[in-house]
Amino acid sequence: MSIHPSAIVSENAKIGANITVGPFVIIEDDVVIGDDCRIEASAQLLNGSRIGNNCRIGSGALVSADPHYKGFDESISSGVVLGDNNIIREYVTLHRSIEPGENTIIGNGNFLMNGAHVGHDCVIGNDNTFANNVLLGGHVNVGNYCFFGGAAAFHQFVRVGNYVMAQGLAGVSLDIPHYVIIAGINSVVGINAVGLKRAGLSLEARKGIKEGYRRIYRGSETLEEVLKTAESEELPQEVVSFFDFFRKNSKKGVLIRSQ
Repeated sequence: MSIHPSAIVSENAKIGANITVGPFVIIEDDVVIGDDCRIEASAQLLNGSRIGNNCRIGSGALVSADPHYKGFDESISSGVVLGDNNIIREYVTLHRSIEPGENTIIGNGNFLMNGAHVGHDCVIGNDNTFANNVLLGGHVNVGNYCFFGGAAAFHQFVRVGNYVMAQGLAGVSLDIPHYVIIAGINSVVGINAVGLKRAGLSLEARKGIKEGYRRIYRGSETLEEVLKTAESEELPQEVVSFFDFFRKNSKKGVLIRSQ
C-alpha cells in the first residue's frame, strides 16, 4: 500500500490490498475500497463510496458527492457503488442517491472520460464508454456495451439499451432501445452494425435486428402491429430483446420515430 503523506485518509475507511493513494486525496469514514486500486491526486471519495477491485479514480474526481437536487437532506445515508475494473478519469462526478439507504450504481469495466457526470440514482451496466463531458441526469438507466460521444446529454429517467452509440453532442429525452445509433436531438439514425459485429453477434441475430429496426423505424405498420406480429415469430434472443424493450413501461416514452 502506498499513501502519499499529504492525503487525508480516515482510519475508519476500509481499504484493500495493493492500493495507491496520490497527493491531496480525501477518503472519508464510510468508504470501502477493494484491492489493486489507484486513487489519483485530489480525488475525493466521500461517505457512501464503495469501490470494487482494480479501479482507477482520476485526479479531481468526486465519488458519492451530494446530488443536484433541491431539498436534498444531506443528513441521509446513501452512496455510490462501483464494480470492478472501472476507469474513472479526471474530474468525473458521481452523485449519491437522494433516497436513504439507496445507491447510484455503476457496474464493471466502464470507462468514464474527463468531466463525465453521473447523476443521482443512475444505474449503469457493464463495459460502457462515456467520452468527455457526457452528462446523465438523475435516475438514468444504461445497459451494457454502449459508447456515448463527447458531451452527449441524457435527461432524467431515460432508459438506454445495450450496444447503443450516441454521437457527440446528442441530446436524449426519450428511451433509446438496444442496438441503435442516435444523433442530434432524439434522432435515431441507424443500427450500430459495426459494434454488433465486433461484439460477436451471429449473422442471423444481426439480420434480425436490422429487419426489426426497419419494421419499427422505416415501415408503415404501427408499433403495436409490429410487436403483435413478432410474438408469433421464431426469433434469435437478441431480436426478442429488441422488441421487448418497447413493451416495458416507460416514464419518458420510447423513441420510435426520429424527431
